[in-house]
Amino acid sequence: MDVQLKDIIDKIKNNGVKSGQEEAARIIAEARDKASAMIRKAEEDAERIRNHTKAEVQMMHNSGKDALRQAGRDLILMVKGEIKSIFSRLLKREVRDALSVEVLANVIVVAVRGISEQEEIDILIPAESLSEIEPVLMARLSTEIASGMEIRPYKGLDAGFRISMKDGSAFYDFSDKEIAAMLSRHLNPRLTSLLSS
Repeated sequence: MDVQLKDIIDKIKNNGVKSGQEEAARIIAEARDKASAMIRKAEEDAERIRNHTKAEVQMMHNSGKDALRQAGRDLILMVKGEIKSIFSRLLKREVRDALSVEVLANVIVVAVRGISEQEEIDILIPAESLSEIEPVLMARLSTEIASGMEIRPYKGLDAGFRISMKDGSAFYDFSDKEIAAMLSRHLNPRLTSLLSS
């Protein structure tokens, strides 16, 4: 009976150890599978994050380049605009300076005589220049003045003059601003061409 009992105990022991070893092997295999799955998932997550980060960095890089390009274009346009503005101011100043009393009187005489003699006209002159230029015009345009032409001050002029029909139907603008604008329309395309090259 001792032998039988010993056999039973050995059998139970062997079965228990074998069962424990099988259970341990199963648990270890499950743990390895879970660990492999976790590692695989972590690697996939890391790859996805890496790709997302690369895409964001590339997008920020492209946005930065685009913003820099746009800022460069804006700067060029601003500088061109400033150059044109400076050019226009210089042109106006030069035209105003060129319209001295003598030059202005000569131009007015030529312009008045170029208009039909049947037209009744007024000459509008800057109020600040009237005292200087009126005596010159009175002497040189005495016939026209006797026919009804008037020389009047005009507050809207800085330099130059206007010839206005008495009936208000039309006027000729020879002001510094209008002369500068006409020259500017002609010269600005050339300036634009120079700035573009």
